Order: sequence, then C-alpha cells, then structure tokens
Amino acid sequence: MTLLGLAEDDFTLLSGQPKAFHYTASSGKGLDRNFCPACGTRLFTSNAESYLGMVVVSIGSLDNPEGVRLCAGEAPLAWAIPLDVPQFETMPG
Repeated sequence: MTLLGLAEDDFTLLSGQPKAFHYTASSGKGLDRNFCPACGTRLFTSNAESYLGMVVVSIGSLDNPEGVRLCAGEAPLAWAIPLDVPQFETMPG
C-alpha cells in the first residue's frame, strides 16, 4: 500500500462519507482510520496523535493518482514501480 502524508489543510474530501474507526497504536497514541462504508477499502488516516495536522492518504483510493507528484517537476507516479506479477483491471473471479 502506497501512502501519502499531507497537511490536513491541503486535504479535501470531494464526495461520500467514510466510516471512521478509532485505533490505538502500539505506541499508545490514537488515530482514526477511515474506510469506504460500502466496500471497506481503507481511504485515509486522520486525527493521528503522533502526526498532528496531517492526513495520510492511500494512493490507490484516489480518483486520479496520476496527478500526485512527490517532488516538483517529477513525472506523475514515476516513483511507483510496478510489480512483475499479473495485473487485473477488476478483481479476478
């Protein structure tokens, strides 16, 4: 799972209402893990006591992950290296 940390003020939820579950890490500090209420996909982590003011987003949950750039001038998703395994557009079944 590829994660992207960003400032809380730079994060905007465009649609839907995720289901949040409060979790206490082994450090004893809390955080909220937010999931899609329909399918259970982990979307983002918020309210992390260890990272105040930050939101950690699962890149795979974005509608347009190609628009994510980690460094100025870097090609979109140039940092993502595909695995040498079969790839599927949808869940095989």
